[in-house]
This record gives sequence, C-alpha cells and structure tokens, in this order.
Amino acid sequence: MKSSTRQYLYSVFRQVAQEFRQIGQKVGERLLRTPLPKVLMVCVGIALLIAIIPLIITLFIVFVLLKLLLAVVLMSMGQNQARAKPKSRPVHTVYVEQNTDRQ
Repeated sequence: MKSSTRQYLYSVFRQVAQEFRQIGQKVGERLLRTPLPKVLMVCVGIALLIAIIPLIITLFIVFVLLKLLLAVVLMSMGQNQARAKPKSRPVHTVYVEQNTDRQ
C-alpha cells in the first residue's frame, strides 16, 4: 500500500514539475521575442510594486495606531476633566419686575 501511494505522489509531483518547466520555457521564449525596453519597463514596474506595497501597508498601520492612540488620550482627558469639575446644579435666574405703575 505504501509503495502505490508513493508512486502516485511521485507521478503527480513529476507532472507538476513538467508543467512548470513548460510554462518556464514558454515565458522564456516570449521574453526572447519581446523588445528589451518593454522587458525593462515590466521589470521596473514589478520592482516598484514590490517596494510600494509594503510602504502602503506600513503607513496604513501607523495611521490606524495613531488614531487609536489619540482616541485613548482624548477619552482619558475627558474623564479627567469630568472628575476635576464637581457637578453643580444649574442656576436659574429669576427676574422680578417692579411695579412701576403710578396712580
């Protein structure tokens, strides 16, 4: 039983390797037919993507952490101000009109 499973896996891996080899050969032939400036532009584009994507992810994480930090600081400042000010009753002002009617 072990040998049949091994033979099966060996044949599957050999077929996968053969497919990758054929794909690599096709890509190589295509690159040989492509003009060099176009190949250079594609390589530069791939290099830029490889360099920019981690930068974008890093900046996103930094701004999210900064936003969370500011939210925590502002919430703690609000709680400190609420504790410092004793709550007082609102003052109601009453206007008393004087009787100015002269008879």
